[in-house]
Amino acid sequence: MAKNKNMAKISNDFLEGFIKNNNVTTLKMMFYVAKSSLEVTKGELMTFGINAKDMCSYCNIDIKTLRRNFKKMSETSITLNDDKGVRYISLIPYVDIRYNGELEVKMFKEVLDELIAVKNRFTIIDVSNVMRFKSKHSLKMIQLVERINGFSDNVAKRKHYTLDDLNALFGVNYKRLLDIERYVIQPSKKELDEYSKISFVYRLEYDKDDITTPGRAKAVSLVLDVVSNTPQPSLF
Repeated sequence: MAKNKNMAKISNDFLEGFIKNNNVTTLKMMFYVAKSSLEVTKGELMTFGINAKDMCSYCNIDIKTLRRNFKKMSETSITLNDDKGVRYISLIPYVDIRYNGELEVKMFKEVLDELIAVKNRFTIIDVSNVMRFKSKHSLKMIQLVERINGFSDNVAKRKHYTLDDLNALFGVNYKRLLDIERYVIQPSKKELDEYSKISFVYRLEYDKDDITTPGRAKAVSLVLDVVSNTPQPSLF
């Protein structure tokens, strides 16, 4: 685990599948687990404790929301792939929410390893930023921005994305880049600008399928550049 208590080192494969298929509260709870220094008891299932009050406070949720989303996670499976095949594994097969405010959680080792990035492909994320986000698209965007920011110093902190790329990354199905810009990119940028130490600027690239066809050029790709940012929380 990362030394900073707010930093989480999380498997890219886990993030890409998990962010696409879960709500923002469930994601925040899993980020909380990822950043925590867990005392894990080994066995068929890896067992660890969590203080419910601390988790609720950090994730800005109440105990009813915590219970509801742990129930959702107990009914959720994730997909893990390797050379041997494809496995579907319950995300959290067991959670005991006790009246004294303590939680006992059991997870399969493979899932816990993915979550806390025991493998080499990972992204380091400041979880304290994540807890302020209201959109799960912002959670995906901070992952992308952190990964691009990790490029070598002699490489531009820049990525090009097509419409198909962005639909796949954010788990949406928009027909136009302008719609993704409106409903995904702009809201994500607003939240990163407000809360994160790194954000992004972007531009759309345009082209025409046929130069002889009248009308405006079509947006064909999005170019994203990572920038340093001084968070400026909104007054409203």
